[in-house]
Amino acid sequence: MDSPSLLGAPAAGTPPLDPAHFADLGMDRVVAEAAAHDPEIAPLFRAPAPTVAVAQYRQDLCGALRRDAGLTAGLRRFCAGMAATREARSNAERLRLAPERDAWFLDGARRYLAAVAELRSVLAAVTDPPAALRDLRAHLDALSESHEHRSLADDAATAAGLMDAVEYTVRIKKSDVRVGRYHGEPDYGAEVAAVFERFRIDNTTRRSEDVPVRPGLDGVEAAILTDVAALFPDAFRTLARFRERHAGAGDPAVTRADLEIRWYLGFLDFVARLEAEGVPFTLPTLSPDPVLDAHGTVDLAMATDLVRRGEPVVGNDVRLGRDERVLVITGPNHGGKTALARAFGQIHHLAALGLPVPGTAVEIGLFDALCTQFERPESADDRRGRLEADIEGMREILTAATGRTVVVMNETFASTSLEDGIRLGSAVVRRLVERGVRCAYVTFADEIALLGDGVVSMTADVPAEPSARTFRVRRGRPHGLAHAAALAHRHGLDPDTLRRRIAS
Repeated sequence: MDSPSLLGAPAAGTPPLDPAHFADLGMDRVVAEAAAHDPEIAPLFRAPAPTVAVAQYRQDLCGALRRDAGLTAGLRRFCAGMAATREARSNAERLRLAPERDAWFLDGARRYLAAVAELRSVLAAVTDPPAALRDLRAHLDALSESHEHRSLADDAATAAGLMDAVEYTVRIKKSDVRVGRYHGEPDYGAEVAAVFERFRIDNTTRRSEDVPVRPGLDGVEAAILTDVAALFPDAFRTLARFRERHAGAGDPAVTRADLEIRWYLGFLDFVARLEAEGVPFTLPTLSPDPVLDAHGTVDLAMATDLVRRGEPVVGNDVRLGRDERVLVITGPNHGGKTALARAFGQIHHLAALGLPVPGTAVEIGLFDALCTQFERPESADDRRGRLEADIEGMREILTAATGRTVVVMNETFASTSLEDGIRLGSAVVRRLVERGVRCAYVTFADEIALLGDGVVSMTADVPAEPSARTFRVRRGRPHGLAHAAALAHRHGLDPDTLRRRIAS
């Protein structure tokens, strides 16, 4: 039986993001937030879609989940059922007492069957479902009619029926514990409840609560269970045969659907938390061409921290026109340059995952590789200097880059002199433009932003109060020494003030 995936085709044509690049873009922090309560979903954030069609396949499911609260609630119930299934199976695997182990295995099988039935019911109620849910629904319909699934359900019902018919008594006298068949003896539990009924002081309905069942019996409990199994050999033999016969039961597509649904819901829950704080998200328009037009986008790692501190989140517009390829971002320290570069990389990666991206409206092209070149601290294990590491890293990127590659550079070549940094940076930017690579390059070298064709200059705002930060980054010529001039004026060190003070 074919095994569909809610992620569409596997990401065979697009390599997963390198761990170092993942951290450079702050995606490790984003994933840590989205997967905080379910670490098993984290690896799926490294599986970009290989084609626009596959990314749209995922987008359609995201859109349905964002619109349909009933669908989302139903899928959460399915995932809860699968979590209970995994817990029961885990208990069965680690228990030694055969009857207890067999009983937990049966419990896991029944929870699995109930979860599959729940998922079928949820999907059957969806009108005009996205392709991912149609594919899964068709698979579940076929699964429910398969010999393996019907056999599992029938055998589970038989074993459960026999176990439900097991009734026994336990007589305890001092240290003597005896187990026997039940023959209509009085239920002392009911008698005790009746005695305490008279002490109720309100008219509320008595709430019945299930006593939690935990794996692992103590010595007395194990002895009682052993005696009960001896009293009802047919029931416990059927229970043991059920485990032996269905040891490998469970459809791989159902297990994968559970993980993938949790992945979608985990990220959408993260999105909902930020949207509640005013951070906009949208499903981007995907293009086969290397385009980018994003409005109001933000660095999600920074946005998460700002929201946690109760501070405002500032969005910025990022656009590469038809003949534009490299954004060169300049401006003062802590003005939002690196955050914008990370946002540039994040929206490309999230769009390739088929997930919502931060922004009010986004059109974006997918990539064949997403590379970063960030300044890193020197390591005692690396005999190369920073400059050599930068040069070698850029050589590798430029050798493999195509017109669909995306590159994010942050203060590359900052370890050398300003003059050499400008020369090296300019050469790299020209090569990136020639290759048609989309790139965001954070640098202090204003000259690189003025290279001309294919290069777009963006600069962080310089407010009148130099200690203030707007985190607004706009298209425009570099401010040059504007920030230094503002600082000098604030401290009385600007040329006019100095001349007046010298003259006096």
